[in-house]
Amino acid sequence: MREDNNRAADNNEPTGNAGAGEAVLEPGTARHLFLAVIITSFIGPFAGSGINVAVPAIGQEFGASANDLSWVVFGYLLGAAMFTLPTGKLADILGRRRVYHMGQWLFSLTFLAGAFATSIEMLNVIRFIEGSVMSLIFGPGMALLVSSHPPTERGRVIGYSAASTYSGLSLGPVISGFLCELTGWRSIFVATAAVVLISIWMLRGISQEWYGDKGARLDVKGSLCYMLAAPTLLYGLAEINSSELGKVVLALGVLGMLAFAFIEYRVANPCLDIRIFKGNRVFTFSNLAAMLHYSATFAISFLMSLYLQIILGFSASMAGGIILLQPVVMALLSPKAGALSDRIHPGKVASVGMGITCLGLLLMSFLNGGTPIWQTGLILMLVGLGFALFSSPNNNAIMGAVPPKYYGTTSSLVSTMRLFGQSISMALVTMLLAWCGVQSLTGSDNVHLLPAIQAIFRVFCALSFIGIGFSLARNK
Repeated sequence: MREDNNRAADNNEPTGNAGAGEAVLEPGTARHLFLAVIITSFIGPFAGSGINVAVPAIGQEFGASANDLSWVVFGYLLGAAMFTLPTGKLADILGRRRVYHMGQWLFSLTFLAGAFATSIEMLNVIRFIEGSVMSLIFGPGMALLVSSHPPTERGRVIGYSAASTYSGLSLGPVISGFLCELTGWRSIFVATAAVVLISIWMLRGISQEWYGDKGARLDVKGSLCYMLAAPTLLYGLAEINSSELGKVVLALGVLGMLAFAFIEYRVANPCLDIRIFKGNRVFTFSNLAAMLHYSATFAISFLMSLYLQIILGFSASMAGGIILLQPVVMALLSPKAGALSDRIHPGKVASVGMGITCLGLLLMSFLNGGTPIWQTGLILMLVGLGFALFSSPNNNAIMGAVPPKYYGTTSSLVSTMRLFGQSISMALVTMLLAWCGVQSLTGSDNVHLLPAIQAIFRVFCALSFIGIGFSLARNK
């Protein structure tokens, strides 16, 4: 039988360190920790999206094939997917600040190593390691914010973290493109390492620690099962439309995740305590809503890039500037939305946000070759508003639905839902483009492209509508 998982209650005793997350820092110290997490919330997504613009230059220097270059991007995603959930539990056991600080150093060092890669094979291995050590930052990052601030400020600080994440995703290609053109692709790795060093400096003098399950044993069996199942599932989603092998790998990933759930339900100290879902309507439906929302929205920038460049004939820079409207609105309004969810039930705010997103996706499904560009910009801003109103309050609802002992695991689960949602989004795009008869994205034969884009946005609208149902259901 399972051992009593409430040992976190013992950690709440005053021993010089904070216990399961109820103790907060003095304002000045809390500000330094807050800035450290905000910086890494920016640099993690920046490192993932920014390298995309450097892929051609990397391929030219190393003479790499398209398949080898795809692993520069996909290897980072796989590394993050494999370790994010286990490292959240590790942070609860060893201390969230300690694991986070270790991740900062390793992240900085591995990016510095990337600048000295001598072959595409070496770079791909480094990219996988970069994604893996990023999990040491993203796993306990949100947990540290929640643990070090009072509950009345939880939504606000989560909002700033979300704004930083969106800024990293959107500014990554812009800043990295400038660095690549000015000083070469290796400078992207050097600059990333330098920024992480700033966040390390922010943590100076902070010795207070937060635990969720201090002294517990790490669930090795469950962690290994997850570390095999998660990348298998993601790889299967990415390759589902390419070959029969992709479908087989996807099936193996699903079976692996079911085996992981079975192990976690029976083990004494699980990596992810499955029982926190049982009877916890807010926690369960908020996580499902998050995955559906990312599934419906992650591919928007990709589809809008095709629409603006191939259908309307805009340049890449002009298309990028228009698409940037969405993440700019998200970044500006996420802190406000998070603070609003401290005063109004976060589930209600998130449901309104999901509804606005659904409306924006519906409007996108009617875009055509004659749509005025100002209307397109307004629709993108509307989706940005919906995303801001959903994401921060939804994360606030998730973190507020569990005891402090689960903050580390829950923070990792939020990142995991994002990764799976993003993968589902791109898998749907690949599948539906092929189903609609789109054979080329070069612009030479785009007769099927516009109907395909419209159909995909309708599917995304349907996913978002289902997400509204989950979002509303948790409020009962």
